[in-house]
Amino acid sequence: MAKSKYEYVREFEAATDSRLLPDSYVVVRVDGQCFHRFAKEHQFLKPNDKRALDLMNKSALHVMRTFYPNIIMAYGQSDEYSFIIRRLAYFFNRRTAKITSLITSAFTSAFVFYWPRFFCSIPLKYPPSFDGRAVLYPNERTLTDYLRWRQVDCHINNLYNTAFYALTGEYTRYVPDTSNCSPSNSPPTTYNLFLGDPSAKAPNRTFYSHAEATQRLSGSSSADKNELMFTDYGVNYNDELQQFRKGTAIVLTPPQADTTTKVDLPETPAVVIKPSKSALKRSAKVEEDFAALAIDQQERFFTTLHTDIIREDGDFWTAYSHLLKL
Repeated sequence: MAKSKYEYVREFEAATDSRLLPDSYVVVRVDGQCFHRFAKEHQFLKPNDKRALDLMNKSALHVMRTFYPNIIMAYGQSDEYSFIIRRLAYFFNRRTAKITSLITSAFTSAFVFYWPRFFCSIPLKYPPSFDGRAVLYPNERTLTDYLRWRQVDCHINNLYNTAFYALTGEYTRYVPDTSNCSPSNSPPTTYNLFLGDPSAKAPNRTFYSHAEATQRLSGSSSADKNELMFTDYGVNYNDELQQFRKGTAIVLTPPQADTTTKVDLPETPAVVIKPSKSALKRSAKVEEDFAALAIDQQERFFTTLHTDIIREDGDFWTAYSHLLKL
């Protein structure tokens, strides 16, 4: 392209084009903006709407497919999702703004695109928005502690919300249902525990306003909340879906051997500052081969789990700790 006298303005752009530190883990966390209002406007069920959580998972899976094989894992709960970029990844030259903006926009567009599949009877009233941030973690310990922190946050918030909406009488229980408008992604039917279940109607059950429920739960421990829900409202927190209590982890699981389609992660040296041209070409070839697969074929490269990632000696880290070496 011919140069012009206006080209000097590119220097201002270059001055703010920061790069993420090489040889370190990157977490891009996507968060819903003003999602309390969005959930209210679109009649989300309380304390959890499985349709919304499944939509978040579908959007996250789209992001992982789009940037394969650079995102090794994602963890989501409520209105947020964290994407873990492998330590040796060098896509988009590790440009902070490029990576953050593309992951955030890919997630947002997928959320809107797949909305009718999960909310077939509720049209979008206005466009949802998500913000994104990129954070560096220098080693495996800090990265795994970050993921544990997010799951602890999921447990604390979900326990509180479950108790809160039991107190207000808005608690919703889920039951399986296959006769839905989208059989391939059927959200279950629901009923309000205290209005739709005759056995739950007890004369001594008291419901509270939101302000009163907040006051009632103030200073209560986890044991207090569990006891309150079970004794006064018949809600056993341990019966809540694992998806609600533990969030969702999506992990990259490329096949070790595939006689029909060979798509492996690119080889990378143990220590790297910037991959060689040949390594970058191998990585590009992997992405090209993967993109050529049908979406249903691509999905077998990922595993969705609702499991404990807090325990250091748990099954999750035993099975998937190898991802952190990539």
